[in-house]
Amino acid sequence: MYDHISFHTEDAPHITPEQAAQHMGYYFAWAISQNLHSNSAAALPHFADVQAGLISGADFVLQQLNGGLDETCFNALGNRFTQFYYEDEDEGYGQFMADYFAELDLQNEADLYQVTWQPALQQQLNAVFQQAFLRWKSSLRPVE
Repeated sequence: MYDHISFHTEDAPHITPEQAAQHMGYYFAWAISQNLHSNSAAALPHFADVQAGLISGADFVLQQLNGGLDETCFNALGNRFTQFYYEDEDEGYGQFMADYFAELDLQNEADLYQVTWQPALQQQLNAVFQQAFLRWKSSLRPVE
């Protein structure tokens, strides 16, 4: 499990599932746009809606992915990148969360849960996630 709303709400009952899912939703919507999702995720109801931007990634995470992101959500390349991007020995969010905080100018954890879904923010974060993905991909050794 890469991330789940329970990781954010179990010690903070004032945080709603919607607030806890926003960052996951932004990330998964970007992953879908890059075809990093699994076939099983693509077969779920409302996949085309999140792909078209008609619903937020957070709504999809909550309604179709049981509130979390795990290896079943991504294809092989998507899992490799997500493992890398989320990797962190202490908290488990790694460079993903550092990029998210920096791009949105979040100052603390409370700010994280105030972010709402906005198409303009999705585009802004897509560029950040894409840059991280391309940087990671260029660091891979070619298969011989």
